[in-house]
Amino acid sequence: MAINRGKMGDGMSDNSDTGREVGEGVGGVAGIAAGAAIGSLGGPIGTVIGAIAGAVGGWWAGKEVSDAATGYTDTNDTYYRNQFGAQPASARGRFQSYDQARPLYQLGYVAAQNPAYRGKSFDTAESDIKRGWNPDMERQYGSWNDVRGILNSGYSGANQGTNQGATQGDKDVRISRSEEELMVGKREVSAGEVGLNKTIETEHVTKNVPLMREEVEIERHPVNASSANSGDIEIGDQDIRIPLTAEEAVVAKRVVAKEEVVVSKHAVEDTKQVGADLRKERIDVDKQGRTTGANLKESDRDNSGNIRDR
Repeated sequence: MAINRGKMGDGMSDNSDTGREVGEGVGGVAGIAAGAAIGSLGGPIGTVIGAIAGAVGGWWAGKEVSDAATGYTDTNDTYYRNQFGAQPASARGRFQSYDQARPLYQLGYVAAQNPAYRGKSFDTAESDIKRGWNPDMERQYGSWNDVRGILNSGYSGANQGTNQGATQGDKDVRISRSEEELMVGKREVSAGEVGLNKTIETEHVTKNVPLMREEVEIERHPVNASSANSGDIEIGDQDIRIPLTAEEAVVAKRVVAKEEVVVSKHAVEDTKQVGADLRKERIDVDKQGRTTGANLKESDRDNSGNIRDR
């Protein structure tokens, strides 16, 4: 039974009337009517679907989207409410209550009914829904990154919520169990830099250098007067000069290459451990009354033991 919350106005108190009124809408009107079918006449989900219908057209703007909206039941809503409540507060983003997030779950449900997406992942529908996520939607619900996770949950859980309402007369009841997997990627970031800067320093250097110089040594010897030829001796002034030489240090400088510095880069691989808290769904089997033949074997459990017979 389709949800019929609150007052819906004259002519819309009955679910069949609601479906008929909804089916008459096209374009943006179809979106508003679809909101009525889910229980909020002209409400949030109608506004959102109207925006997508105006941007994408096709199935979103026709009677089909309205028909899809009428299939949303109390069972679906209960399923999504429980799913939202099982999330930790940190995973709910800007949505602090299920009532705030409900239109997004409903939109995901409606999208899953589109034949073009049926049997395919949310990635197939994402481009169309994102195209209609205009600035008005962002102001009301947040950016695409803020809402994508809940839309994905609504899309993926559309059939699960319906299966929960299966009656005992159904032969097979199927419900899938999902869990998060850790996906680790890599990106390049700046890790600093190495710079080479050449400057000039002045150092005072001393060196011992051996230098040669000439010195004069004067010796005086007495002359034997008897052996001297007095006839050749004259008295007069005489000036004798003997030049002396010496070595002096001459300082000069030259530039010579002393060292070469080569800088090269190479990659070094380190191993870093990363982790995150992952959520997974658990399916409990609650047997009531006569359950002959309903006992689960140990082989019916998965490796995580997520199906329990109680």
